[in-house]
Amino acid sequence: MVPAWCAALVLAPSPPAWAQAENQAAARSLFEEARGLVKAGNYAAACPKFEAANRLYTSPGALLNLGDCHERLGLTASAWTEFGEAASVATRAGRGETAEEARRRQRAVEPRLMRVVIQVAHAADGLVVERDGSSIAAAAWGASLPVDPGKHRLEARAPGHEPWAATFELSKPGQTVTVEVPALTPLPRNEASALGAPSAEGSIESGGAAVELSPSRDEATAPSHTLQWALIGGGAALTVGAGALMLVQSNRASTSREQDDPELYDSTKTPWAIGLTGVIVGVLSAAGGTAWLLSARAEESRTALVAAPWLTEHAAGLGMRGTW
Repeated sequence: MVPAWCAALVLAPSPPAWAQAENQAAARSLFEEARGLVKAGNYAAACPKFEAANRLYTSPGALLNLGDCHERLGLTASAWTEFGEAASVATRAGRGETAEEARRRQRAVEPRLMRVVIQVAHAADGLVVERDGSSIAAAAWGASLPVDPGKHRLEARAPGHEPWAATFELSKPGQTVTVEVPALTPLPRNEASALGAPSAEGSIESGGAAVELSPSRDEATAPSHTLQWALIGGGAALTVGAGALMLVQSNRASTSREQDDPELYDSTKTPWAIGLTGVIVGVLSAAGGTAWLLSARAEESRTALVAAPWLTEHAAGLGMRGTW
């Protein structure tokens, strides 16, 4: 059965703010359900309800009931933690007797605590250590941490390294086990790159040793792509020259209209058409050379080159923009 003092503490909490009244009512309902389960000896079902009630409305009595329930299930680390929280909440609320009772219950559990010591052989950059899915702060590595009995899973991972995992089990009151996290194994260069790990020329610290990384390609033997650049440059030059011809002929045509000179106007048609053809050929040449160059360098470097032709009634040209 639930001790009488536990029920009294929960049923007489400090007056809540008006905005918390709904949560308090729900917490009280959950608490009463949990009490009924405890009376029936069903602690496994009662503890989650005590826990839910405490999340809705925290009080020293709610924490004491939760700790008592977990202690009956043998979850000593959980009970020890909750008795300690009950003492802190009671102290802040000015309930000296409740705080002392919570500390007494905590001291009674402490000799039966089971603990784990997590030793980290080498802390790789970005190392994360988790126990049962919860992260363990680096400051807690090497410390004796209270743990509930049963099987637990320890995992470690770091960017550019193979993850590591192990399980350990605690079963005897007062037992302490030490689990050592070994130096993680660096991933092969291509796998590390796929996972977002640094991959550059030079050396990086990995697993306690300097790993030399070679460049992605040999600059001395890289192809020059002369033909592609010739197409791009020649196309750009042809586009500018042909555009200039079109501009000149457009000016002559404008003059012929002002002077009402049909012969002069007719003489501008052929050169203007030649200029238009040159612009088209030049743009196609530059675009073809650009596409060829990008295709050839796709595996060599991250290159982006954009050719943008422009054409107006009086002028034409080819704009180029690139990133390297």
